[in-house]
Amino acid sequence: MRRWPWGSPHTGSLRRLDFNQMSVRSLTTTFSLSLGLFLFQAASLQGQAAQPSDGRGEEISVTADSLTVGDSGTQIEAKGNVEIKRQEMILKADEVRVNRETTDVEAKGSVSIEDPQGRLKADAVRLNLEQETGEIENGDIFFMQRHLSVRGKRFQKFPGQTYHIDEGVFTTCLCESGPSPWKISAREIDLQQDGTGVIKGGTFYILDVPVLHIPYAFFPLRTERQSGFLFPKIGGSNSEGFRFQQPFFWAISKSSDATFGIDVETRARVGLMGEFRTILSQNAQGRINLSYFNEGLRKDAEDDIGDRTITDQRIPEDRWSVIADHRQTTPSGWMTYSDISAFSDDLFTRELVDRFDLNYVNEENIRARRYGSSRFGFFRSWGDTHLQGEWDFYQDFIQPDKSTYLKTPELIFWGRRGLGKSPAEFRWRAQAVNYLRRDPGDGLRLDLRPEIVVPFRLPSYLFGSLSLAPRETLYHLYTTAGSSNQNVSRELIEIRNNVGTSISRVYEWRGTGLKKMKHVIEPELSYLFISGSHQSDIPIMDGVDRINRRNVLTFSLTNRLWGKFGRQLTGQPGDQDVELLNPPASSDVREMGRLRLALSYDIDKERKGGDSLSDLDLNLRVTPLDYLALGFDTGLNPGPWQVSQAAVLLSVSDPRPLTRQVLDPDFMQPNRLDFNFRFIRRNQLAELADNANLTTLTPEKLIHKNILKELRVRTLFHLTDHLLLLYNSNYNARDRRFTSNQGGIKILSQCECWTLSLSVNRKTNPDKTSFNFDFNLLGLSSKNKGLFK
Repeated sequence: MRRWPWGSPHTGSLRRLDFNQMSVRSLTTTFSLSLGLFLFQAASLQGQAAQPSDGRGEEISVTADSLTVGDSGTQIEAKGNVEIKRQEMILKADEVRVNRETTDVEAKGSVSIEDPQGRLKADAVRLNLEQETGEIENGDIFFMQRHLSVRGKRFQKFPGQTYHIDEGVFTTCLCESGPSPWKISAREIDLQQDGTGVIKGGTFYILDVPVLHIPYAFFPLRTERQSGFLFPKIGGSNSEGFRFQQPFFWAISKSSDATFGIDVETRARVGLMGEFRTILSQNAQGRINLSYFNEGLRKDAEDDIGDRTITDQRIPEDRWSVIADHRQTTPSGWMTYSDISAFSDDLFTRELVDRFDLNYVNEENIRARRYGSSRFGFFRSWGDTHLQGEWDFYQDFIQPDKSTYLKTPELIFWGRRGLGKSPAEFRWRAQAVNYLRRDPGDGLRLDLRPEIVVPFRLPSYLFGSLSLAPRETLYHLYTTAGSSNQNVSRELIEIRNNVGTSISRVYEWRGTGLKKMKHVIEPELSYLFISGSHQSDIPIMDGVDRINRRNVLTFSLTNRLWGKFGRQLTGQPGDQDVELLNPPASSDVREMGRLRLALSYDIDKERKGGDSLSDLDLNLRVTPLDYLALGFDTGLNPGPWQVSQAAVLLSVSDPRPLTRQVLDPDFMQPNRLDFNFRFIRRNQLAELADNANLTTLTPEKLIHKNILKELRVRTLFHLTDHLLLLYNSNYNARDRRFTSNQGGIKILSQCECWTLSLSVNRKTNPDKTSFNFDFNLLGLSSKNKGLFK
């Protein structure tokens, strides 16, 4: 066997050849284009058999029993155990022939091409690079990105990206042995210029058993979006009966698509849902989601209401929702935006939000909303100067809508400017808002707040700032209570001052990953003074309308611990040929921990003999490892030394790197555990936390309970490479009951070409237990969004 290194004197006359344009790394995700590039890559590498490199310093080598050059360098022929290597691409064959003049390439006998993007095996390959035509005999092609395997008796490549396959079979199943869970065979498969596949005389197989004859059909064989039915969702609940949901995806254009679906629940309702999405350009995009449900099949709907404290407990027969948003920026810099959330009734988000394709976190956030909000606005920025206009509309899910304020409209103008060469800075904020509601107490408000800020640095370790802000708030009230004056005003003076320092020390650390640690101490003393003003004749529309006199000193102490790591925070796997799918972070420096203590002293309350100390705020964050995070926030009342509020966080994820590619996104997530506990001690308004519509607080209505004691747990665990477990739970520790429980399993087939999901979801508001079933053939109609994110 002879090995011919490039640069040999026998090959110097052929250095003019250059087929670098056919690099394997230029493979696209479109199947038709990928197939052509894969075939021509083989030819291009044989054409380079006489080059020392490919023009970019990439070594190319050939190993063969014999290598000959004839016809004055026109013909190149390699025979016997031919192996061509170029970076990570390897071509093997019994014989390889290249004709420089005709650009014909032929490889025969156990032809194989392997590359990180895929592999090809065939009895023979014949290509013409100039005409972009070719033929493969008894070929088998596998595309790594799509997990797509295509076999055929004969592949024909025509000019352009057009192909014809005789007696073809394709599947996304990666079975090493035994029958494929599913596959589609066809007498003829034509791949058209746009990448759409046309099947003639096809058959759909399950475990090699024909189950569906397909005389003629179009079929997507590319990763781009394709119109068609998605797999249905099947489930049920104890109160709503059997549920069937059939979605349809419509790929309207490269920049627009839509999803439509029908929802049938045998004991409750029939519904229609649709979502339209478009991205017109980098600066213009929009989305609208519409739904309609008819509750004609439902009986005794009032019995399902879990919260009897809300004002409107009516469940209409016709229910609908509109959720939409858009963002657009003009060439002149103006941006317009809108966010719309409107629902037919106050119970819609609690009962029907799980019909939409949302992950667990987003679904829970929508279910717990107090308001449905819609806004329309514009924004413009000129450096440090900004202008924003907005119209806000709210739908109150708890209290009557007639008492809910609407901002129609609101204008905000703010910015800052330096004052000459001095360090001082002038800042301003002007807000004009028109509040409307059906109950009395609305009006027009103009709030003006100019401010002078002077930063300073005393010795080298002492720094701070001093600011003075007069504030004028003007009102024009449409209705008044107890006064005939519709035009009122409020004048305030705000003085703020802070001074602090920063002390640090660096410690050497002889660890394998951690190199150095830096401890930083940041003490700070701040002062806030706000003058008093009479405000009883001003309605309360938001937080601007009640600003009490303040004369407060606040001391805070922050400790930070920084770590400097090597390039690799976790070890590489033993096999250096394995490419990590979730490589460790490359950042060298990150914060490993932070502890902040803060306490305020009220000078005015001290003078009056009252409680002058605020709660002691403690905020702790610890991230010693990339995959471990701990957090603790609390407020401690220094009088009785009681915890007034607290939050605990623990998040752990599997540090082991993922080394395999799976089409299902859920199986690409690491094992994880998220633990969250929140506590709020009762106060004088605790009863309103359970019933916001209370008008009077009498002794018999006092519940004498803390406001909140809630535990949340989220887990995702890979029991095996093909079995995923999920558990999400919310536990009300105050009332000693679960408010929600969700558990599920997801099964990935051994051949990694289908998934089966089963889940059970128990909720208390409304009181319902639901079961869900979801099946996907990966690579065909699978969703891009994971179920367990």
